[in-house]
Amino acid sequence: MIKLLSAVLLSLVVANAAEMGLKGGSCTLAQEGSVKVNFKNKIFNNTSYKAAAKSGKNFREIFVGSVISLNDSDKTSVQIIDYKPNKRIKGKPKTGVFIVETTTGSTTKNMQMVYIFDAGIMSATGVINKTTIGFSTNVAYSLCSVPK
Repeated sequence: MIKLLSAVLLSLVVANAAEMGLKGGSCTLAQEGSVKVNFKNKIFNNTSYKAAAKSGKNFREIFVGSVISLNDSDKTSVQIIDYKPNKRIKGKPKTGVFIVETTTGSTTKNMQMVYIFDAGIMSATGVINKTTIGFSTNVAYSLCSVPK
């Protein structure tokens, strides 16, 4: 009986490997368009955005290291220094946390921004000094292709 169960399990694994390919799939993500920022109840459409990379295989590659600078008198900027995704739930938007370093004037603080990625839009929101700050941007993505 154990040999039969092992054989069935092995055949399912082999069939799944053939379906998914030996190396899995590959995706391409790219941030495109402007970054919109909401800070101190003001929308900043004309921000300076320096992307970590033009494209990549995951959010870490295209967002970690990116810097968003606002055109305001306080010289406010946000640099994404880390990324922690939540467990993926099939059929639901991707969620997680960006760890960012915010600089306003001469003050620099680290904070978390909760993100949601849905329908090609990355939106993140956090609170610093009792003030909400958020950003959103479009992310072009090609569906994961499975090598055959």
